[in-house]
Amino acid sequence: MVECQGKPKVDRSLWTHLLAGVFALFIVMGVGRFAYTAILPLMQAQAHVTNLMAGYLASSNYVGYLIGAFAVGTVSWFQRHRLRVYQWSICINVLTTGAMAVAENPWIWYCLRAVSGLASGFVFVLASSMVLDELARRQRSRLSGVFYGGVGAGISVSGLVVPVFGGIAGWRGAWLGLMVVSILIGIPAILWMKDAQNSSQTDMFPLRDLLSNYLTKAYFPWLVLAYGLEGLGYIITGTFLVALATATPALHRFASYIWILVGIAALPSCIVWAYVAHRWGHITALVAAYLFQALGVLLPIVVPSAMGAFLGSVLFGGTFMGITTTATTLGKSLRSRDGSQAIGLMTGVYGIGQVLGAVGSGVLAHHTGGFVLPTLMASGVLFLGAVVLMLGKVMKV
Repeated sequence: MVECQGKPKVDRSLWTHLLAGVFALFIVMGVGRFAYTAILPLMQAQAHVTNLMAGYLASSNYVGYLIGAFAVGTVSWFQRHRLRVYQWSICINVLTTGAMAVAENPWIWYCLRAVSGLASGFVFVLASSMVLDELARRQRSRLSGVFYGGVGAGISVSGLVVPVFGGIAGWRGAWLGLMVVSILIGIPAILWMKDAQNSSQTDMFPLRDLLSNYLTKAYFPWLVLAYGLEGLGYIITGTFLVALATATPALHRFASYIWILVGIAALPSCIVWAYVAHRWGHITALVAAYLFQALGVLLPIVVPSAMGAFLGSVLFGGTFMGITTTATTLGKSLRSRDGSQAIGLMTGVYGIGQVLGAVGSGVLAHHTGGFVLPTLMASGVLFLGAVVLMLGKVMKV
């Protein structure tokens, strides 16, 4: 009887810790980073945001995120105070979300999105570190897919919230509504997160023996290049999908549903692609994910109907987080002696790709009058990423 009473306490503690991480990613990624995609059409229609400005707003957030992620990985102070930095960063992210509704000057928007990105980078890295450390200590690393599902949950809820509050109070109401949701989710995200700095860790992804049979460290540069192309390709659709749908007559009435589907598809994606990688190999999984994503990006353009848009959203949402977790897992395993540096390099190249993709697509959309050409280019970049992955395997086995 005593044993039956003791075990749930351990499970409850684990799940409370895990849910804190899920809520954190919900706030800083699903809302703080990606809600802009859903709100952008409202800001373009009501606040006179041009395509060029839209690209700069997106890129300012990605630059902030890139700086934040690098700072946490390189400055030891952040690791010594990671719980406190995590808590304050969530608060900052929530405040900058609401502040977007108050400001009118584009330069203030740029600063707010940059600070929001900075806080997102802090929280994503620190939450990942604390949650994954705890899962590894308890030998429950398989639950990492649940943790990353917070991104998809945030995207789905923002897709639901933005049309409701946007319909009531326009683009300002959308930002304020998301701030309220973030506050409610942020309370348990802050209170439930614990930091066991001295926990004994095991390998989160024990793949070294599996990978050594067919890949060597020489494959790593090919993986980095392909991952940079993913950052460049996916972010165009990840930022401008709803704007593209809103501007397309055949898709206009489906625009809000499209973003909700992206989030729903993202929810189980890490678990699904982890299984695919375990069953058929990590390169095969990555190549398949890149090709599915390239097709998903392309479908709303070549098949401008509800079926094309919905299927494209599922393919896109179901791959972008899966690619991130699968690629970083592979990179860490290929460079097992310096896994942190390997992931840092991959994150940097990926982040640079995002910044270039957001700015470049904004410029192209400004000169071409829409996001069709940038979207076509995004699909081509993703296809090229799959080619790089396959070419690297052929040349460097």
